[in-house]
Amino acid sequence: MVNYLNEKILNLMYSEPFRVKNGCLFQETESAKGSTEVQKLSNFAPYVTRQITLDDGLGTTTRIALRGLHESGKELPEIEIGAAEMPTFNWLLDRWGMGCILEVGRGVKDVVRYAIQTTYKHAEQQTVYTVTGWRQIDGQWVFLMPGDEAHTVSLSGKMQGYGLAEEAAALDLALLARLLTAGPVTEIILFPLLALVFLSPLNHFLKLAGCEPKFVLFLIGRTGTRKSSLAALMLSFFGHFTAADLPMSFQDTANSITYHCFALKDVLTCIDDFHPATRYEEQKQTATAQNILRAYGDRTGRGRLRPDCSPMDVRPPQGNAIVTAEFPPDIGESGTARYFSLELTSADVDLNVLSFFQAQAVEGVFARCMRSYLNWLRETYLTDEETTKHFCCTLDSNFELWRDDVRRKGLACHGRVAETVAWLQIGMNLLLVFLTEKNALDHETAISISEAFRNNLYELAQKQAVSIAEDRPAARFVRKLLGMLEAEQVCVLPRNTKATCLPSNCIGFEDETFWYLFSDPTHKAVREQCERQGESFTISSKELLKALAEEGVLDTSPELNTKKIRVEGGSKRVVCIWKERARELVGELADEEPELAEADSTAQMVSQVEQGPAIPCPAS
Repeated sequence: MVNYLNEKILNLMYSEPFRVKNGCLFQETESAKGSTEVQKLSNFAPYVTRQITLDDGLGTTTRIALRGLHESGKELPEIEIGAAEMPTFNWLLDRWGMGCILEVGRGVKDVVRYAIQTTYKHAEQQTVYTVTGWRQIDGQWVFLMPGDEAHTVSLSGKMQGYGLAEEAAALDLALLARLLTAGPVTEIILFPLLALVFLSPLNHFLKLAGCEPKFVLFLIGRTGTRKSSLAALMLSFFGHFTAADLPMSFQDTANSITYHCFALKDVLTCIDDFHPATRYEEQKQTATAQNILRAYGDRTGRGRLRPDCSPMDVRPPQGNAIVTAEFPPDIGESGTARYFSLELTSADVDLNVLSFFQAQAVEGVFARCMRSYLNWLRETYLTDEETTKHFCCTLDSNFELWRDDVRRKGLACHGRVAETVAWLQIGMNLLLVFLTEKNALDHETAISISEAFRNNLYELAQKQAVSIAEDRPAARFVRKLLGMLEAEQVCVLPRNTKATCLPSNCIGFEDETFWYLFSDPTHKAVREQCERQGESFTISSKELLKALAEEGVLDTSPELNTKKIRVEGGSKRVVCIWKERARELVGELADEEPELAEADSTAQMVSQVEQGPAIPCPAS
């Protein structure tokens, strides 16, 4: 039976000349003779319930929520469609089924579309944010997340695990302090993870300060070392996650990952399980890893064009990420410089303690702690325009001080590694200030943790520097060359050998001081060896010679990186490599030990915790 009460309401919603009768939509028009003509438009009466403005931080799009009344008396369920879809009515059969029929006639679709739009004045206006993180709304700083009481935030797919909790109680903060001081994993692993967690909500202001974090944290370990469980524990500060439902994995496409990383602003995410099982999977997952590291390491998105050739908005990552892997991907020197690795073993993890903190995460303890941390940031550093500006300036100066501190210690590391150390120092020290101000951690313990964390970071930085150096093209080339010579896969002959009697695997000559190598055959042999071992070696022969010259292992002519030498039976143009310098190049990398920073005195650490460089203070 038709619900006539709903019909009365609908007739108030539609503007003239439209009316609803028996659940059908009609149009009344006056003829030239003055009589009223009634035209049936559809056997249902659709109307707008909500106009939804989707805000992704770059722009807005509009969606329309529709409901309807059918001639059978059945209420049609609410559906959402794009604003551009409505005039086409392609959504009708798909969303409401075959029972909803538009009448035959020229222009009927346009008339029904117009009728629907006349109900707009009664519809609810709703703004839905599809991105997380800090946003200034009505002059106030707001941290957008699903679960926010004042603002609607919607994330798609597995991102729905993100959400805000209520304010933390004193017991929650005490448990956070316990995680910091007696956590489930050794401090050299735990401290950087927690530093990254509490660095993530600072991304927006670090970007304003011109020093946005540009790295990914790699958590590397064999299967069974609880990599994913630890990553899920860190993500539990931003919602509800377990090792089985992390937001992203290497089974996802690179485009899907980078798309979601844009929406996850000022929060931590995880791309789980770099573990290729076949050569094809290794190539695919390594390419994905390269895309991720380029996106986070440069904070750039992929440029695209619309069908009309106008540029689309670029969507770079806006948060921070943990990548779990069984081994680091083969992505070269540049890629390795864009991540900071933590190597995890089974002995590093206390499973009983891990289970305890996982239970606390399920109860929402750490999500409540993050809510308190966000509120503390807002109340301390973001009260008005001046304090926000001062906060950004202080973050910038602290970043420069910590980065330069790495250099002052004489640690020989890539510039990106020094920057990563500085960012993690900022995250850890904000956490320590937060806990001390909330009386969850005493001052002496905070100083002790800060000192231990700094020394841990310098040790990790030195190891990372060695990994980057090992991926330098010249070092990789020399290492492969020495291995192939030792295994007799290739050979070099004494310089006095006749040039007309060379075996097929000969790549040059030698004497006591030099290898005299044929450039292209040697480059080809090394590249093929890398391919056989599942590694990439993409640098060209010309660029390789430049790299070898920069490392000081070539004996070059004034204008060329090759030389002509006299051998028995003629002359040959070759690459002259110093044997001793080449062996020193790879020997230094293998023998280099991490150089720990000298620990400051307690008095000096007190000064740093109170005044900087890593802990910003609110404007007076």
